[in-house]
Amino acid sequence: MNNSPGLLAPYDLTGMRILITGAAGGIGGATARLCAQLGADLMLTDQGEAPASLLGDIAARGRAAQYAPCDVRSRDAVAAFCAAMGPIDAAVLNAGILSTESLDDPGYEESFAQIMAVNVGGPTNFVRHILPAMKQRGKGRIVLMGSVAAHTGGTHPHSPLHYAASKGAVHSMLRWMARRGAPEVLVNLVAPGSTETRMVAMADPAAMKAVPIPRFGRPEEIAWPIAFLCSPGASYICGATLDVNGGAYIR
Repeated sequence: MNNSPGLLAPYDLTGMRILITGAAGGIGGATARLCAQLGADLMLTDQGEAPASLLGDIAARGRAAQYAPCDVRSRDAVAAFCAAMGPIDAAVLNAGILSTESLDDPGYEESFAQIMAVNVGGPTNFVRHILPAMKQRGKGRIVLMGSVAAHTGGTHPHSPLHYAASKGAVHSMLRWMARRGAPEVLVNLVAPGSTETRMVAMADPAAMKAVPIPRFGRPEEIAWPIAFLCSPGASYICGATLDVNGGAYIR
């Protein structure tokens, strides 16, 4: 991977080692498959056992994949995972959770803390280890996962406060990290709209009728811009939020 412009294959990921958190989910899995198709080897993590179908798809593309479960909330667990995986050229910090408790529900405080620990603490724990190593090597890419909810407070009437707040924090983290990473490490963010994953299983498709592209996004439609931000073709993009939401939020 080279941060310099003028390359003949600007979207080729051949030879890159890319870390993806939340790899068992819809967007994480689609991103892993696409990056493998573009030539990258993958270092993957999520909760639980390795997703066999995902690892098989990566192998079928002729690429290598390492998988290990990791509790992204734990500073020590993330440190051990990063040490075991070795050098990383790009990191897609995609792991995130959503819960729908309202402010008045019992246990809201615990749910709030859990969402912040995963959605905000998780990328913080990884950047703590990844960013200095990339800076030392003189190159790297980090892609954070934001949300349209950070802009709008949530697309659907039941969108929870704590999820929107956590993603708002990630959008703020982008600016902090991008200034400290450049010029060696380019940090950017993709902010999806409602996407066909487990997170929006409870959402009513009718709510999308007012959106200019009136449907849910597909996981691969989020993976494409993520892979782009990992590629040499994004060599002059730093601290950017790439909104991928079908027009649900237009600046």
